[in-house]
Amino acid sequence: MKDQLTILAMNTVEEIERITELEKQIWQTDTPMPVDQMLTAAKHGGIVLGAFVGERLVGFQYSFAGYNGQKAYVCSHMLGTHPDFRHMKIGEKLKWAQREEALKLGYDLVTWTYDPLELVNGYLNIHKLGAVCSTYIENCYGNMQDSLNSGIASDRFQVEWHIRSERVARRAKGELTPKAEIPKKFLMDWRTDIHNDPVPGKADWRQMQENHVLYVPVPAYFQQIKRRNKPLAIAWREAAREVFARLFCEGWAVTDVIRNDKEAPVHFYVLHKKGECMV
Repeated sequence: MKDQLTILAMNTVEEIERITELEKQIWQTDTPMPVDQMLTAAKHGGIVLGAFVGERLVGFQYSFAGYNGQKAYVCSHMLGTHPDFRHMKIGEKLKWAQREEALKLGYDLVTWTYDPLELVNGYLNIHKLGAVCSTYIENCYGNMQDSLNSGIASDRFQVEWHIRSERVARRAKGELTPKAEIPKKFLMDWRTDIHNDPVPGKADWRQMQENHVLYVPVPAYFQQIKRRNKPLAIAWREAAREVFARLFCEGWAVTDVIRNDKEAPVHFYVLHKKGECMV
């Protein structure tokens, strides 16, 4: 690709109308985010960014200002990349650009949700960006009808990205934490179905702890499971809901993601007690 990627703030009607057209291409939806809503957010503490290759808009990020009664923060609501350009790590670049814009506006916290069983997003959000999570929201968006979410509860992690922290600042410089190693006793032979998709229930969740660290397995390729075996996808949703909701109530937080080799049926979330080893 000869043209260099450029990320720009979007704050006019004409610019944001281009984003709604890109939304339709990314999610095959006829109901994109209203232009007036994104425009208002962009002018009142929110952030709307577009990623361009040459003159072509190929990715975007939309955030609005949030307030919890004590502090203001950024609610990062939507981020998407055109399917033809997903090899360029545009999502990650948009997030780092979002951080820079948020810092300029005086924020120190960005929060957003994602499906905890989507490990591509988890690896980016937790391992590469340095976000942490201790909040699980059951059926966060109700019954969604888009191609990615139809037919399964929309459970979500709500992550916190403390953009002024040393944890995040080091990652912004490219200083990732060393890859954690899964204790061998947790690398068991997983019971799988005819497609080699993992079946929950093999592990005793309460025993997945060593040296004050918890390791929680989740399927490596959840989208494939949803396409091939919806009942198995629902079983994984229910299993993840049970374990993460309980662990978060007990004071644990997700601090990292470990991806095994491509053939492994599961990857792992790493959890520490809140406040411990959060770097």
